[in-house]
Amino acid sequence: MKIELLSGGYEQPERSAARRHIRANWAVVELGACVGVVACVTNKLLENPRAHVVVEANPLVIPHLQSNRDINHCSFKIVNAALAYDTDTVTFSPTLDFWGNSLYHQGDQSSVVVRATQLDRILVDENFASFALICDIEGQEYELVMREANALRAATLIIMEVHPHLLGEEKVRDLLSKVADLGFYIIERSESVITFSKA
Repeated sequence: MKIELLSGGYEQPERSAARRHIRANWAVVELGACVGVVACVTNKLLENPRAHVVVEANPLVIPHLQSNRDINHCSFKIVNAALAYDTDTVTFSPTLDFWGNSLYHQGDQSSVVVRATQLDRILVDENFASFALICDIEGQEYELVMREANALRAATLIIMEVHPHLLGEEKVRDLLSKVADLGFYIIERSESVITFSKA
């Protein structure tokens, strides 16, 4: 991760998509913030930097996320939770390097328990009637799209990394089809990061 950060390659497609497509007057929800690189870039774009919520499941990352927010004079809200359904908490084993933490595979650290949340709950809590979504949640994007159609309909833009190595190609195709059914079309694709706008 340090090498990727120093070389400028870390989350480059997400950062570029945010700079090109996020509008200053939008609210933003980011699922899967990690250490906050994309969050800091995005927050600087906003007229109201407090209209920006980032969700990160790994509690080991939260101090780094908070530090990077503060060092970069950003104002996004941090929520330590995992996107999950039909449960109040999620147990998983994070990875030591913070990269690619997923509910789909075990990491190398002791198990942690975090509360579950959902996109619709975040929108209600923050009183966001419309928003842009940035999503890199290591496979859980399939559950998000399949379960939260109503919440996603309120989005004006979606920047999403898909993970066929975790989900399989068939589920990725189903996900893309569902997003299209919700009224979105692809305006940009870079590697596995896809940007959708309203049709």
